[in-house]
Amino acid sequence: MLTYFYVVALNVSSATTPELLLKRFDHYCEYKRTPNGVVMAPSQIGKWLVLFCDEINLPDLEKYGTHRVISFLRQIVEDSRFYRTSNHTWVTIERIQSVGACNPRTDRGRKPLSHRYSML
Repeated sequence: MLTYFYVVALNVSSATTPELLLKRFDHYCEYKRTPNGVVMAPSQIGKWLVLFCDEINLPDLEKYGTHRVISFLRQIVEDSRFYRTSNHTWVTIERIQSVGACNPRTDRGRKPLSHRYSML
């Protein structure tokens, strides 16, 4: 059994928001101030957190045609950081991996994923 990581499930729905995702991270991770800025990493030293996003193609589109939570996940994957508006700082992410599963095209409520996200 692999003991250097743990999996956290997030059932994505039309109501899932980046704020909900950050609350999930806050439950399993801690923020540390370093000379290079703020870093968020799993609170268990040396372990990886794997975020399993189930039904990742169900969030509703906002008025501009984007999925806010998908765009947020894409930013985390591409940049390994996000902007925390509560204290106006960039937060670098360490030892966090995201994995997603999609519903088939025939399921009701399914939204097509952005090519920008699915190409990652």
